[in-house]
Amino acid sequence: MKRKQIEEFDDAFEDGVFAFPPSPSEPKVKIKALGEYCKQKGVLPTDLTNEEMRQFLDEE
Repeated sequence: MKRKQIEEFDDAFEDGVFAFPPSPSEPKVKIKALGEYCKQKGVLPTDLTNEEMRQFLDEE
């Protein structure tokens, strides 16, 4: 992209957030707890088993 196009794109988002809202049907992930767990274990979230990952899902 050219610099001008990038600046126009950036200006379209006042708060700088480029995200989609979560789907109401999907469980929420407890990000802070997940990050702390991964840091303690020295692993990435992608390295967790399904069982480990389930503890960080809030399926209300």
